[in-house]
Amino acid sequence: MDENRQIIEQAATTLFTRQGFNGTNIRDIAEAAGVSTGAIYTYYPSKAALFTSLVHSRETNMSELRARMFRDLEEPFSPRGLLRLANSIRTVIYENADYWKLMYIDVVEFDNRHFAESFQDLPEQFRQRLGDVLGSVKNEPHWCGEDPGFAYAAIYLHLVTYFLVEKLFCGNQHMGVGDEEAMRRTVDLFCHGLWRRGQQPETKKKDRKTTGGKPKSRQPAKKAANGSRQRKARADS
Repeated sequence: MDENRQIIEQAATTLFTRQGFNGTNIRDIAEAAGVSTGAIYTYYPSKAALFTSLVHSRETNMSELRARMFRDLEEPFSPRGLLRLANSIRTVIYENADYWKLMYIDVVEFDNRHFAESFQDLPEQFRQRLGDVLGSVKNEPHWCGEDPGFAYAAIYLHLVTYFLVEKLFCGNQHMGVGDEEAMRRTVDLFCHGLWRRGQQPETKKKDRKTTGGKPKSRQPAKKAANGSRQRKARADS
């Protein structure tokens, strides 16, 4: 990409992420970039085409960052592997905030026309990207039995959401602790769950049957017992 085009796209990104797509016109972009409107139309036939080009450029960059994120991954579900994932996601989000801002603009003003494919069947995307490295966890003796692709996608989305809230929504330690402690404790929950092994609370099966979650009435049992005692009393007399 030549220098003029880079300048135009950077100016457009700044304005789109501040004013929105519909709140920005070509003249605004030309003024911010220090070029004529004609120069912009040399590269882009319309403002929509410029936005699409921005998305493609940043998606290409994001694809390279994701490839680097998952390169040489050996134990994706180990505490060390998950902490590495969390740190990588934090770096990508904190250093590429405009990518996510453009995504929100796309949701609001384009009904997510440009970014929807990024979220299509995330478990399958991770299966294809990580292959046997991900699938081999099923052979581990203490694996929970969940589909590894689904589990990894759920963890990935949780971490992405955490850092987006911190970066774009001014979360300011929205979990009550700093990033390092939040990541450590979150990974501990992923790896060990909420309950100590063998200490999970048991459902009170005697009092609650699977009938809409309501306690099963004991009246019929009481009536049956009373009837039995009355019959016995008549027989004895």
